Amino acid sequence: MPRDDDYDDDDDRPRRRRRRPRGVPCPECGSEYQRPGPWPWYLGTLGMIFCKAVVCEECGHHFDAKKPRANLAARKRNLALAINGVGLLGIILVVGCLGAWFAYLMKR
Repeated sequence: MPRDDDYDDDDDRPRRRRRRPRGVPCPECGSEYQRPGPWPWYLGTLGMIFCKAVVCEECGHHFDAKKPRANLAARKRNLALAINGVGLLGIILVVGCLGAWFAYLMKR
């Protein structure tokens, strides 16, 4: 078992975390070092299934890891329109069905 005097106390530097390459290469610089990118609140969890925003640590380029060559801003906009449009259609459908049900009940 090592004793306390076996350790070198001269090296008090904090250990640096080793970066590991993750995911697809950046379309701008080709680096595989990336971190998760900012995610807008209006896309929610469902949007994360279709789009994975990442930021290249080498050049700072924002891109979608699932479709790296696509325009990330346009993908986020299209996803927002589609997801919120489906939600709006659902709300309209529920309100319309409730209205039809009340109209049916009033005729009786």
